[in-house]
Amino acid sequence: MVAEQKKLLHFLEGHDKTFLIPVYQRNYDWKKEQCRQLYNDFVDIIKNKYNSHFFGSIVYLYNDDGNGQEFIVIDGQQRITTVSILLLAIINLIKSKEVTCDFNSDVIFEYLLGKYSEKEKIKLRPIKNDNEAFKKLFNISDDKIKDSNITNNYYYFIERIKKNEISIDELFSAIKKLVIVDIKLKKDEDDPQLIFESLNSTGLDLTEADKVRNFILMSQNSKLQEKYYKDYWNKIEKLTNNKLDDFLRDYLTYKERKIPNKDKIYISFKEYVNNNNLKNNFDIFLNELLKYAKYYEKIINCNTSNNDINNLFKILNKLEVTVSFPFLLEVLNDFEEEKIISEKNFIEILKVLEIFIFRRIICDVPTNALNKIFMTIGRDIKKFEDYKEKYTEIFKYILLQKNGSQRFPDNLEFSEKIIIKDIYNMNTKNKIHLLESLENFNNKEKINLQLLLDERKLSIEHIMPKKITKQWQVMLGENYTNIHEKYLNTLGNISFTAYNSEMSNRPFKEKKEMEGGFNQSKLFLNQYLKTIENWNEEVLLKRANLLKEKSLEIWAFPKYDYINKKDLENTYSLDDEYDFTGEKIKSFQFRGQEFIIDSWKEFYHQINLLLYDLSPSNFKQFLNDEDFKKKRILISNNGNLKVPLKISDDLYLEANLSAEAIISMTIMILKKLNIEVNEINICLKEIFDN
Repeated sequence: MVAEQKKLLHFLEGHDKTFLIPVYQRNYDWKKEQCRQLYNDFVDIIKNKYNSHFFGSIVYLYNDDGNGQEFIVIDGQQRITTVSILLLAIINLIKSKEVTCDFNSDVIFEYLLGKYSEKEKIKLRPIKNDNEAFKKLFNISDDKIKDSNITNNYYYFIERIKKNEISIDELFSAIKKLVIVDIKLKKDEDDPQLIFESLNSTGLDLTEADKVRNFILMSQNSKLQEKYYKDYWNKIEKLTNNKLDDFLRDYLTYKERKIPNKDKIYISFKEYVNNNNLKNNFDIFLNELLKYAKYYEKIINCNTSNNDINNLFKILNKLEVTVSFPFLLEVLNDFEEEKIISEKNFIEILKVLEIFIFRRIICDVPTNALNKIFMTIGRDIKKFEDYKEKYTEIFKYILLQKNGSQRFPDNLEFSEKIIIKDIYNMNTKNKIHLLESLENFNNKEKINLQLLLDERKLSIEHIMPKKITKQWQVMLGENYTNIHEKYLNTLGNISFTAYNSEMSNRPFKEKKEMEGGFNQSKLFLNQYLKTIENWNEEVLLKRANLLKEKSLEIWAFPKYDYINKKDLENTYSLDDEYDFTGEKIKSFQFRGQEFIIDSWKEFYHQINLLLYDLSPSNFKQFLNDEDFKKKRILISNNGNLKVPLKISDDLYLEANLSAEAIISMTIMILKKLNIEVNEINICLKEIFDN
């Protein structure tokens, strides 16, 4: 490496020079703001009579093949390009006689054009799109390329020069005072990648994807750089819709089974390449990266040949479940490349994902656990010997084993939450997905709710209004304040209307019969409203339950028919006389249905709720049963229990019991209800233990 200080124009002059911006560099991205500051610097140089102005360092890889000097610019392309644009603005204004100068303007061409034989050649060669815009500036009559930073900055300089803050002669004099540090790298001695990293260690100007691109391309010769950029990297950039950082992070998460920090993607990528010896096989590696970029494009643009898949991708994107993308990349590869799942099964996996995500949204389950789930679930599927034959069933099996913050909300939890949840103030996209799904389910004519809302053809409204009038107080009854506070924003009280929202405080009868009111509506969500004359707590809850039942159809809890051999080895009937002391329960089966649980306490609660539902009257007789009284473990008032579990309004169980005591009490209750003990099987935790 050789470094020396010199004038910028001295660096640019010379007929046999070419300044090549390599393909791994980002596009020219200086805007008016940077050009304004540069021009202000020139004005200051003249006004303050400065002798020189430091313009930073220019780092390049030097190559002289006997046909001319090639300068491959590693750092400094923005400054070289901007000054070249300014010089072009000056010479074109002089040529068009819009300004005059006292110096020989032909000298400017020495910095812009080189002579090869009898032909002139443009010295600066930006990357592809920028190069086309730059070449157009050399001919005043040519149509310029719009929406290019090069073109925009050229016109900015034209207008600024015309303001005549300083003369053309003074401007050219100021440019001649720009001083740089010329840093020349030797081809076989210096590592441009290491030098580039040290120059950009702060990462202020480069995205993580920029650093990855440079890491891949800078170590290659010019021909390979062009090939890799054209055949792979440029395509990857376009496929990922400028979300390259996100794509690389998702790809690494899938491959490494750990999630890189957003500001450490480049470091993680470099470690992945080095640890897997990929540097010597960049062709193969880039081809794989391109394959996954194509998968990524299908996910984010919902662009497959199957409409059902596209619609499910649209839903997942609408719900902003980007944390699922590492798993989706893996499943797409298993579907398209490995051919181990069918199109039908792929659709089922996507639908189960939607149900899983949306049930968690309704039940307000924290989202931070999703990262870990989608990071590892693909690997967990492949731990099973028969995963190629039972991929989808294993996927559902694993997902339904999750508990705690990773749980798949069951029907009981989902049913309770969807009735009482504040739907009106939900995240807008989630709210629209809920209401649109309820409206469109099993209906031939589908509506686009977001579009109708945007066009103000529909609005989401409260049936019982935000502001209670006296007429509404009478209709709701003496408990109107409590009803209003409890149900205002809930599902049972939300619908669509076509009338003006200013009329939303009107009495229920007027809302039905007015122009655009409920009676004229063809929407499913308003059909029930046509059948009633009053709006009160009873009818509101009836409507809420109707919509709940429909929701249970739309987001149906998955079923699977997979039996894990290890579960069979770890499953015990209550009549096996197994000692459960110290064991952790994973699930239990009762009368053909499996229940995923997290603790013995939860088992005790769930099984007794089920038994109570079978025979409430018989269960309540236990209050007078001596077997329960002497241990005070089932009473009508929870005040004397350490850990009470509510079975009904007047029935509580003591949960401060050991696993063995819980099993003993459950067996006793079963026998008293004349239910066979072997109808309950207990599955203990082993492999997917959180």
